[in-house]
Amino acid sequence: MAIWERIDSPSDEVLEAQASSAEELLTVRAWEVEESPTPLGYAVVKGWPRLPDGWVLGQVAGVATDGEGRYYVFHRGEGAPPLICFDREGEVIRSWGEGAFVRPHMVKCDGDDNVWAIDDNGHVLYLYSPEGEVLRKLGTKGVSGEDGSHFDKPTDIAYGLDGCFYVSDGYGNKRVARFDEGLNFQGQWGSEGVEPGQFVLPHAVTTDEEGLVYVADRNRWRVQVFNPEGKLLEMWTHIGKPFGIVYADDGFLYVCDGTNARVT
Repeated sequence: MAIWERIDSPSDEVLEAQASSAEELLTVRAWEVEESPTPLGYAVVKGWPRLPDGWVLGQVAGVATDGEGRYYVFHRGEGAPPLICFDREGEVIRSWGEGAFVRPHMVKCDGDDNVWAIDDNGHVLYLYSPEGEVLRKLGTKGVSGEDGSHFDKPTDIAYGLDGCFYVSDGYGNKRVARFDEGLNFQGQWGSEGVEPGQFVLPHAVTTDEEGLVYVADRNRWRVQVFNPEGKLLEMWTHIGKPFGIVYADDGFLYVCDGTNARVT
C-alpha cells in the first residue's frame, strides 16, 4: 500500500453513531494509517544536544536545519536562550533572542540559510541571518490584524517556487496569506469553519517541488492540499491530528501526529 493511498472509510452515519462528541467524531475519522513496509532508518541519538551547564530547554516549539548542517531549536523555556544553533554533534554554535519573543511557535530556514522565527502571541515573524541579526520582519509586535501587514497568532511559513512564501495565520485569522519575495502581500484564502477550504486551526504549512501548498488543519484532523493560488485540490482525513508537516528532499511528506505521538 502506498503511504498516501486512501483507506476505505466508514459512512458518515456509522461515524456519527460511534461518536458521542465532536472531538470523538474527529478521532474516529482519523482511522489508522498502516505503517510503511520499508524501515525509514531513523533512530534516536542519545545525548543530543549537548547543553552548557545550567541550560535547560523548555517546550520545544520548532526545529529547523540549514544547508550547512546546522540545527536551530526554538523553545519556550526560561532556562536557556529561546533560539539556539547547534552543529551536527549537538554542540552549541550560538544563541540569541532573550526578551525578543512573546511565545515561540515555529522556526524555518530559507534557501540562503537565513532563519525565520514565528512568534504567534506576538503576531510577528522575524527573519534572522545565521549570526542572529534581524534582516526582515513581518507584522507588528503586539498588534493583531487581518490585513496584509498584520497577523493574528501566525503559526508557520513555507516557500513557493518563484520566491513567494506562505504564512499559516493561524490561531486567530484561520487563513493562509501569500507574499512575494519583496514581502508584498499578494492575497489570502481560507476562513473559519469545517467545510473544505476552511480551517479550524491552520497550524503548519509546507510546499512541494510542484508548488503545491499543504496545510495542516490541526484541530480538524486533516491536511488540505491547494494549488499556489489557493484552489483546493485534495483533503486528507486519515493522518491523525497534524501538529506539523514538511515536504522533504527525499520526496516524502512527513506529518507529526501529535495526539498519537508519531511521525507518518
